[in-house]
Amino acid sequence: MKALIYYGTGDIRLEERPIPVPEKNDVVIKVARAGICGSDITAYLYDGHRVGIFPKGEMGVDGQFGHEMVGTVHTVGESIKDIHVGDRVFVNPTTCKRNGMLGCDMAGALSEYVCIEDAVYGSNLFKLEEDVSFDDAIVVEPLAVGTHGKNCIQVKAYEHVVVFGAGTIGLCTLNALLASGCRKPVVVDVNKERLQYVAAMGGVPFNPAEDGDLKSFLFHQFGSVINPFMDQCADVDAYIDCAGAPGILGQITGFAKNDARISVVAVYKQPITFDLAPFAAPRLMLKGSTGYDIPDIVEALNNVSGRRTAVNTIVTHHFPHSQAVEAFKTASDPKSGAIKVVIDYEA
Repeated sequence: MKALIYYGTGDIRLEERPIPVPEKNDVVIKVARAGICGSDITAYLYDGHRVGIFPKGEMGVDGQFGHEMVGTVHTVGESIKDIHVGDRVFVNPTTCKRNGMLGCDMAGALSEYVCIEDAVYGSNLFKLEEDVSFDDAIVVEPLAVGTHGKNCIQVKAYEHVVVFGAGTIGLCTLNALLASGCRKPVVVDVNKERLQYVAAMGGVPFNPAEDGDLKSFLFHQFGSVINPFMDQCADVDAYIDCAGAPGILGQITGFAKNDARISVVAVYKQPITFDLAPFAAPRLMLKGSTGYDIPDIVEALNNVSGRRTAVNTIVTHHFPHSQAVEAFKTASDPKSGAIKVVIDYEA
């Protein structure tokens, strides 16, 4: 089989590797689509160690990587009873290897075949509905990330929400919010093209470079409330940071109302400093969000199969597996207009 191998920053190569052979509790998946994630791009452009992707030969790894994948069951181990050859599946990369999250980003989605260890439906494999295409299903993984971003702070359908960042995860978060009943979430970004996706999906775009003061905008959009200290605050219940820009948390504390919740989904590239004092009086909650849990995957799958989301429109580029290196160059180029780049193994 052909596999994309990580050798280090800027050095990935498509090479020949043997098709994996399953042990008795494993199955092997023939990958149909693979998504290039921000963590993959971080490894390609900067350093794989910070995202758990090690170069070939280091720590005993063979250099296979990638974790967003859907495909078809190719072979099954002798002890597998309820998973069958030909089943179309979504792979949960956080549990598809015995070392769990440690193996997630090196699960091998950028290879033609992947071994799913200790395979179990409802844990590391999820069977796709017949009318869900691979092109639809490939966005389930980032949609689950966005879904967890809202669920970890228990966003309710009637609440007012602001999302920072209109990249892949920001747009997936927007779709998760809309699918759960939130009306007109605001999405903040400076990229005009991505904000067009926000509007088309049903969110409210805000560009700080063109649309004025965010606090005033939120007052107009959601209204305002007076806190016990007689300060006027935006009537926003939840903020979800999918951008990772240094000033976001400080900006939020400047106008957040009492008991507002903040979810940080973004992976910050460098340490930041901000004043914790404004968190105390209004009793703000700050919670980190990494990956997803099984209920988040189920919710994302149900929203995709139920056609309650337009998240598949974030796929801007398809490349055949033979052009996987070129796909990474496109995904890493800000001028390409790429949001989600997908490797199509059937092309």
